[in-house]
Amino acid sequence: MNTHRLRPLYTLLWALLAFAGMACDTTVKTDEAEVGAAVRALSPGMPDQIFQLDTTKSTVTWIGAKVTGRHNGLIPIREGTITLHDGKPHGGKAVFDMTNVRSDDKSIDEAGNKKLTKHLRSEDFFDVQQHPIASFVITSIVPYDSTERQDAPAVPDNTKQLRIKNPNHKVTGNLTITGITKSISFPALIELEDSVLRAKANFNIDRTHWRLTYGSDQSLGNRTIYPSVNIGLDIVARRQ
Repeated sequence: MNTHRLRPLYTLLWALLAFAGMACDTTVKTDEAEVGAAVRALSPGMPDQIFQLDTTKSTVTWIGAKVTGRHNGLIPIREGTITLHDGKPHGGKAVFDMTNVRSDDKSIDEAGNKKLTKHLRSEDFFDVQQHPIASFVITSIVPYDSTERQDAPAVPDNTKQLRIKNPNHKVTGNLTITGITKSISFPALIELEDSVLRAKANFNIDRTHWRLTYGSDQSLGNRTIYPSVNIGLDIVARRQ
């Protein structure tokens, strides 16, 4: 057999396999949150200012990826505050209403969103009957060192880039989901104008750190749900 004639066929085959591998990577390419053991917050002292989260203007989004595509939705904020000390962002807390976590995916119909929402609230995922709330308690906010940031990941032209541009703070806090608490750190853009504080962040976390393991076994093949979940924060808080 003439191997020279087969060489273009081998090249095409490897190209198709590589393309298939890329096509199956549906995860969001953005900053990866640092996840570790829960940390103890330092005493915040007396805050100079307290900003109340505007739950009607603030959003927390999620994107979950599986081998065959993605789904996205919302996590409602029940209440929260951000505090300033010596005029700088210092601490805060947010409480999330997990009983109303939902799928809000425009790529599927209403029945599909209802089905996915019901599954998210079940024991397979957030088990909202036992754990109706989740929380994030800030343990530190420090100036962001851009030299520590990973290079921007290469993404196809048709992939929306959610990575926050020019973050100015690194936020660390204890995230509690289904009764399990882990510390996470991520870059954020925090801006204060008059009586309004705005904060934006976008990062991935590995859900299995909170024992959210449903569908993460890669032996499931096309039914695999990737452990990485994208979280988007768009926070508006007003001075009290």
